[in-house]
Amino acid sequence: MNNRERIVIYGALALLALANLAALCGQAGSSAAADPVTAGDPLGPAETLTLVEDEKQLVLRSRGGRLAWSDSDHARAHSIAFVHVGRAVGPLLEAEEYEEELVRLRDELQSRDQEMTERIAGFLEENRDVEPDDPRASEIQRAYQTMLQQLERVRMEGGQRLDQLRAGQVERAYRDFVAAVEVVAQRRQIDIVFRFVPTANDFQAQGLAAAYTSVRARVAVKYPEALDITDAVLEELALEL
Repeated sequence: MNNRERIVIYGALALLALANLAALCGQAGSSAAADPVTAGDPLGPAETLTLVEDEKQLVLRSRGGRLAWSDSDHARAHSIAFVHVGRAVGPLLEAEEYEEELVRLRDELQSRDQEMTERIAGFLEENRDVEPDDPRASEIQRAYQTMLQQLERVRMEGGQRLDQLRAGQVERAYRDFVAAVEVVAQRRQIDIVFRFVPTANDFQAQGLAAAYTSVRARVAVKYPEALDITDAVLEELALEL
C-alpha cells in the first residue's frame, strides 16, 4: 500500500468516527427509559381479578362497593365493628324524661294503695266491737278478707305496670342507641356492628350465676381495639364519655 492509499483509508476512518460521535451527542438530550408504575399507583380499573392455586381459580369482583367472590350476597367482604351496649343504654335510662315517668306512676300507685289501706283501717275501726259470737262476725270477716285480696291484687297490678313501664323505657333507649349506631356506621362505612363487653372489665358479680352471665356477655374474646366504636356512639347520643 502506497502513501496515497494510506491517506485515503485513514481519512475515511476519521470521518466515520466523527459521524458516530455526532450521532451519540445528538441522542444525549432524549430519554429512552420506560415509565414504570410506582408503588402508590392503583392497579386497574378492572372488572375482575383472577387468583389461581393449582387448578382452582378465585374470581374477585366488586358488588355493592364490597369485595365479592360470587354472586351470592353472603360471599362478600364486610367491614365490622364492636360497641359496648351497657355504656350507652344505662345512661340513657337515667334521663330526666324516664325518671319523671316513673315518679308519676309511683305516685299514682302509692295514692291508690294508701286509699285502700285507709279504707281497710276504717272498716276495722268501724267493726272493732264485733264479738266472735256476733251474727255479723262471719260476714264482716269475709268482707275484710275480700278487701285484703283487693289490696294484694292492686299491688300486684301496680308492680306489673311499673315493670311494663321500665321495659318500655329500655326498648326506647335501645332504639335510640341503635339509631346512633346506624349514624356512626353509615359515616364510617361499617356493615356489621356486634355488641360486646370489653374483656378487661371487672365482672362485679355477687354469685356464681352472675359470674357465668358476665362470661356469656363477653361475646368477643379477641378483637382489635380500633374496631370499638363505643365512644363515637356516645358522642352521637350526646352522652359523657
